[in-house]
Amino acid sequence: MSVIERLFLTATIAIISAVICTIISTKTFLLLGILLTLALLFKRSNLVVFFSITLAAGGFFWLSDNQNQSVLESGELEAIAILNDGITIDGDAFRAQVIYRGERLQLSYKIPNEKEQQQLKQLKYGDQLQINGVLEAPEKNRNKDQFNYQAFLYHKKVHWLWKANSLKSTQISNKSLLHTLKNFRKSQLENIDTTLDNKIAPYVASLIYGDRSYVDATVYDNYQRLGVVHLLAISGLHVNLIVSGFLLLLRRLGFQIEKTAITIMCLLPLYCLMTGGNAPVVRAAVMTICLMLGNLLPIRITSLQALCCSFMLVFLFSPYCVFEIGFQLSYAVSFAIILSGRKIMRRTSSNLLNSLYVSLISTISGIAVMSYHFYEFSIVGVFLNIIYVPLFTFILLPLSFLLLFCLNVIPILLVVPTAIMKIAVTVSETFAVMLQSIPFTTWVTGRPSNVFVILLVILTFFFFYQWEKTGKVCRYLIPIALCLFISSVNWTGKVSLIDVGQGDSILIQLPRNKGNYVIDVGGQMAFEKEKWAERKEPFSIGKNIVVPVLKSRGISKVDKLIVTHSDADHMEGLIDVGHMIRIKELIYADGGETKSIMKKALQALPETPTRKVLAGYNWRIGESTFQVISPKIRGEGGNNDSIVIAATLDNRKWLFTGDIEAETEQALLDNPLIKADILKVGHHGSKTSTTPAFIDKVKPDIAIISCGLGNRFGHPREETLTTLEDAQATIYRTDLQGEVRYTFSEGFSFGLE
Repeated sequence: MSVIERLFLTATIAIISAVICTIISTKTFLLLGILLTLALLFKRSNLVVFFSITLAAGGFFWLSDNQNQSVLESGELEAIAILNDGITIDGDAFRAQVIYRGERLQLSYKIPNEKEQQQLKQLKYGDQLQINGVLEAPEKNRNKDQFNYQAFLYHKKVHWLWKANSLKSTQISNKSLLHTLKNFRKSQLENIDTTLDNKIAPYVASLIYGDRSYVDATVYDNYQRLGVVHLLAISGLHVNLIVSGFLLLLRRLGFQIEKTAITIMCLLPLYCLMTGGNAPVVRAAVMTICLMLGNLLPIRITSLQALCCSFMLVFLFSPYCVFEIGFQLSYAVSFAIILSGRKIMRRTSSNLLNSLYVSLISTISGIAVMSYHFYEFSIVGVFLNIIYVPLFTFILLPLSFLLLFCLNVIPILLVVPTAIMKIAVTVSETFAVMLQSIPFTTWVTGRPSNVFVILLVILTFFFFYQWEKTGKVCRYLIPIALCLFISSVNWTGKVSLIDVGQGDSILIQLPRNKGNYVIDVGGQMAFEKEKWAERKEPFSIGKNIVVPVLKSRGISKVDKLIVTHSDADHMEGLIDVGHMIRIKELIYADGGETKSIMKKALQALPETPTRKVLAGYNWRIGESTFQVISPKIRGEGGNNDSIVIAATLDNRKWLFTGDIEAETEQALLDNPLIKADILKVGHHGSKTSTTPAFIDKVKPDIAIISCGLGNRFGHPREETLTTLEDAQATIYRTDLQGEVRYTFSEGFSFGLE
């Protein structure tokens, strides 16, 4: 490695260190200053350079972050704003980013009718809208390790959600060059969606314009589980192929090398904008420009220098980019391939083995990022990339460009490439579905703690160092695997009341992964909508909340999933959970299957073992016991037929009551097992439950209420809160505190801390 390469690499590492130090505390600048002074005193030139760049980058990041503030306040707002980015119309939902008084706001609006939906589809970037609505601050995470929407918006310099009650176009437009490019991209995507066959349109949209919103959710999930979903995004490989093809075309047309290079360097920034400015595209474009400049100028620029240069330029232009998942993955993989890949691949002349090595390098270098953000990674992806990369890169990508060309220039020629691409897409999707039957295709790691993330990064460096040095792979994968396994073990035991809004979902994890139990999975009532108002992928409590929470805890299977009763707010998410998490035993109260919602779930999960229970069913794991004390007779799946469980966890008595009301509470008064230290309050704190007589018998020290923030039922009711307060019980509520977590031997913590 040359001196210049070392300097560039040092600067890159210094920038990463600066961001980490700034996030930890600005007081770390003092430590960096001391270290810089010591380096100067001891004349350590390398350390002087490193700490100087770290301090400079940290100061730049701190200043940029300090300026990311809003002058607006929450409350009602009626004003004119400019459509800036992210126009999305999904059924009756309209979303976009708008500019008001120089600030970016995230706009949302529920479309009342089909006529207005069609009018909104005519909007373009740069158009002015008259908006009446309410400004609200983005909410913090309501569950631990969930996707942090507040931080996501903050890093995009968006501080407010503007929930519109009405909006209309002013017929005035302030289009900039950027808006013009965005409008061209938008029109192209709409043309692709409406003109091309619906089987291939999503692939053309994602491979050329980087928009994956058209891809069917099931197809996307299949690719994601197989570890090849990244191929649906524009990658550096795609950019390199496009540049190579364009170079060949211009050379064939007689352009000189210099003019060809200059033309491509001018077009690449436009292409980045056209594809939405995704991190892998920007990285590849900047690297290509740097390498081309090196060929035009009397200087030599290596791939490593170009990569470091792109990293620094992107950071200077957008400091928050370091928090983007695409940025982290793209640079982690690129650094691994450039620093280690070339040395490793010199050992073999086999193209197949080289492809396998590149796939393995990409997987290992991205493990820390994938585990932290997605809680899992594909095991078979290392091998499947050998099949899917050529398919997407050399068949689907060229066909997509050919289809786009025909669509815009010679529509009559669409028939042949459409037929060929449909065959390729069908083969790809069919193969993906077939592979789903293979067990252990993914490893659910959970989200590692910060300590384990750092350890994973160190072990990843160690792995590549040893692979380069010895040529051996398997033995040095073992420490990484052990680190992932140890980080996923729940050593202490936890009880988590997951915030699923107006519903219930409780996760019980016994110490050392001896048992994982889920009581209810939340859900919401499904209402029939007109065809125009239906959304491509409606929000699902099971898929969007419960499954991510389970996977973030390293859970890929649950030993028992108990559905207390057959109401939507307790079990509507069951099908999604059952498809994505293995359920070893599904338990429900005898008679609950008579309700249509439970019938539908049982039909959708035919391979899941089930058990119908009544009072008397129990199980024990070590010192933890679980006893079903209600219902005593077969019911119909209603509130009073809820499964009530008396449990002993961490030497404390718990009572999980489902949605039982006064009638069942009265029937349980003579049961000594209802006495509990911790009570999960019945029916979300409704006035029909939690009678004074029942609470007098339970005598809880702590009462936990699971209910939705600002729910339309007014839960918990004042009468219920008064009853609990009179009993001197400490009250915890998911609507106010988010997820309520109890850690064995430690006590309670909350999602909104």
